Amino acid sequence: MSIDYHLHPLGHKAGRYTKELLMPFLDEAQVHGLREVGFADHDDFVEGINMESILSLKTLYPDMDIKLGLEVSYRPGREEEIKRIAGMLPFDFLIGSIHDLKGWMFDHPDFRSGYSNWDISDLYGEYYSSLGQLVTSGLFDIVGHLDVIKVFGYRPQGELLPFAEQVLQSISRTDLIVEVNTAGLRKPCAEIYPAEELLVRCFELNIPVTLGSDAHTAGDVARDFAYAKELLYRTGYRRLKGVTKRQSYSVLL
Repeated sequence: MSIDYHLHPLGHKAGRYTKELLMPFLDEAQVHGLREVGFADHDDFVEGINMESILSLKTLYPDMDIKLGLEVSYRPGREEEIKRIAGMLPFDFLIGSIHDLKGWMFDHPDFRSGYSNWDISDLYGEYYSSLGQLVTSGLFDIVGHLDVIKVFGYRPQGELLPFAEQVLQSISRTDLIVEVNTAGLRKPCAEIYPAEELLVRCFELNIPVTLGSDAHTAGDVARDFAYAKELLYRTGYRRLKGVTKRQSYSVLL
């Protein structure tokens, strides 16, 4: 059984879930032999989620477990707003991700020039400090693209683990799942999230993982999953985590 819990049918634009919008993602999932998929658009577009469309698809695709998730942009101080959003719909899971630091959208190509304002080591420290607050907030089920701060290839000298170690230790004390996200392979960093160095440490700390393609188009569903699974197997993982109604369970890798 294979899963993809990070599908963005709305992409980065407002709209509304319809069968016509969602079905190409499910058709592609079938091509790849997926048995579980999770629609997880950004919380900016939560108003466009239409439960009737999702329920109708469960009838059309009876062999596929279709989940409703949401990718939520975490910022310190946003906790009460996130709780309100989480109660809007019967979400199976919430992915907590960081996409900006103090209003700077570091993962958006239009704002790439902002990296010149930072010492890269200080930037990584700031990112993982915010990620640590996400982890301890208790609001999420999955940590999205854990080291996305590397998206444009800016990296500090030396090993990455010292920047992430405290966060990984915090994750290991929770029920959180780390997402293995293949979108980084399609970005300038050309590397999966999280990097193998961090994934090895996740395994050492018994941190469970799940899979996500971060697909904004149907063609990217399950993209590079063969590579991801090989990496996971090499690291030591033999199982993934699935989530239903905010409760996790194990599935074979």
